Amino acid sequence: MSQRTKPSTRADVARLAGVSESTVSYALSGVRAISQETRERILAVALELGYTPNKMAQGLAGKRAGLVALMFPLSNRGLNLDDYEYVEAASGVLEAAGFQLLMWPNPVEDVDALKRIASQRLVDGVVLMELRTNDPRPDLLRKEGIPFVTIGRTETGEGAAWVDADFDAWGPLAVDILTVKGHASTMFLSPPQQVVDSGYAPLSRIEGSLLASARAKGMKVVVSRVDWTIKAGRDAVLESFASPSQITSVVSFNEMATIGALEGLTSLGKKVPSDVSVLQFGIDAASAEATNPAQSTIGVDGRALGFKAAEFLLARIEGKADSLTYLRPPVYVDRGSVTTAPSLS
Repeated sequence: MSQRTKPSTRADVARLAGVSESTVSYALSGVRAISQETRERILAVALELGYTPNKMAQGLAGKRAGLVALMFPLSNRGLNLDDYEYVEAASGVLEAAGFQLLMWPNPVEDVDALKRIASQRLVDGVVLMELRTNDPRPDLLRKEGIPFVTIGRTETGEGAAWVDADFDAWGPLAVDILTVKGHASTMFLSPPQQVVDSGYAPLSRIEGSLLASARAKGMKVVVSRVDWTIKAGRDAVLESFASPSQITSVVSFNEMATIGALEGLTSLGKKVPSDVSVLQFGIDAASAEATNPAQSTIGVDGRALGFKAAEFLLARIEGKADSLTYLRPPVYVDRGSVTTAPSLS
């Protein structure tokens, strides 16, 4: 007969983290300020041990529901591995503090459902993802008095709580990488028009900064808005490269279309990167390395953003009203799909 493993306790966490039990409580509840280093060490130990505070006991004491909603409106592109890094990191921090994270996939426009959740106080806090330029959710949650933090930003005023990638820096970084290699023109594979029309903040910031930087450096950008499909990317490349073209590179913010673009270039007898360089925005390492050739990328550490978002939400739940903002710089990973532009003479 197997012996049941005894659940980890607060004392176990304290012993391994080298702190007192009261310090563990402060780290997980946010009731008192402790150093960032100590807090992160305690959270790491709690995650390793699988320790979760007894939420039933806290509930009986009239404290909280013990639930946090993560609102990620699913689109046709779905939830990719890069998105999952945000979710996994946030979930780990929140669970270590005694909260369960629930995914809410409803559309941004479904404010009625969000009102029901908020008015019935079914959750203690909310993490908002996939923000739009005129996103209605922050104002609604504020009016209902529900603590929230956004991954992405639409507001920068007093009391704002957000973490975000510095998307305004992605476009200029891409232009710098390509122009240094001698590329004078590029094709930008954009998400479909409905995403543009929705005011999707990351796309607005990336595309706007890309076009502005390209103009400043005399680089031509051909924007191609395509669906989230392999076929759409392949068709776009076949149309743009079938006849003699001055385009020597492809920059993409559409993961599935990029796979099709690579297929299309191969069918035209063009090699990556010797004939055409390819640079992808915002995908995880596993996805970038799954294609042949692997894709060089500009992205962000999603786990760092998810971790910070959860920390900010815990502070909000504890009633801390100071502005909490965190902007993460882009990271370029060279996997060999970008090289010197070929001679077109």
